[in-house]
Amino acid sequence: MKIPGRDEEAAEALGETRRLEAVPLLRLALEDADEDVREAAVDALEEIGGETAAQALAIALQDDDSSVREEAVETLGEIGGQTAIGLLEQALADEDESVRETAAEMLTELTAPKGRGQPSIPKPKKVTNTRK
Repeated sequence: MKIPGRDEEAAEALGETRRLEAVPLLRLALEDADEDVREAAVDALEEIGGETAAQALAIALQDDDSSVREEAVETLGEIGGQTAIGLLEQALADEDESVRETAAEMLTELTAPKGRGQPSIPKPKKVTNTRK
């Protein structure tokens, strides 16, 4: 028996740690039957950031629920980096128009020229040290 809201809280708490060790558990949460848990896992991966979190979001881009896919696209736009750009390019072919539009918007933000001498592809967010 599941207690409503507890898995969402657990996903949120994992994100607050900002530790890479949380990513495998969040991958599992991305496959939970409850849409709210999956969305909380997407949000938590944004908190962690980096390439590993972006790679995990590939699972969310396959979600049956378009709102989860759209949230994953927005999160990839926040995380940035090469993995995120590749996944956003794939999301341009999503069956849902709002997911496609959001992917196009995020790609534009990530790849638009930032000014003279600045790279057009941002570096991924830094992750908190995973070892003490």
